Amino acid sequence: MGLPHLLEALERDANGEIARLLAAAETEATRITTESSAAVAERRRMAADESDRHRQSEVERALTIARRAARRATLDARQRLLDRVFAAVAGQLPAALQLPAYQQSLSAALERALAAVGAGPLVIQCTPALLPLLERLRKPDEVTIVADANIGNGFVVRVPDGTLEVLDTLEERLERQRPQLTRRVIAQLGIDR
Repeated sequence: MGLPHLLEALERDANGEIARLLAAAETEATRITTESSAAVAERRRMAADESDRHRQSEVERALTIARRAARRATLDARQRLLDRVFAAVAGQLPAALQLPAYQQSLSAALERALAAVGAGPLVIQCTPALLPLLERLRKPDEVTIVADANIGNGFVVRVPDGTLEVLDTLEERLERQRPQLTRRVIAQLGIDR
């Protein structure tokens, strides 16, 4: 084997080695590219998922805020309606003093108030419309009746020094009954949501 054959053989072996190394390099490059593409795709998917979760969270937050605002607006509207209803009722209280049912219950209400305050000198302050009715009722001698337009629609029994009093006005009765009446009004109007 001569030198040219040897050089030819070495060149063939070198070309074969080069071809093998190029093929291995191309395979490795393809593997790295595939892995890199997969990693980039996974990162994109994770970023998209995070973005979706963030958007979903923002949507839920916005819905919660909107629901609360709607609920508050509903409650405010309901409260304004109830305030108008109770204002209308309060406007009718002076006329209620003239109703037979109220006038018939006046004697018993006054007796309960006098019993709660006790014996001794007492002052009854009443709305001017009740003065003639209260003066006709039976009461202890030590009781003074005075008309007072600021009392409301009803009367107040007080000891002279003001340390004890019993309030019996229609406004006070209405206020005591307001929670129960509110439930009834809401149920009757169908606004209980």
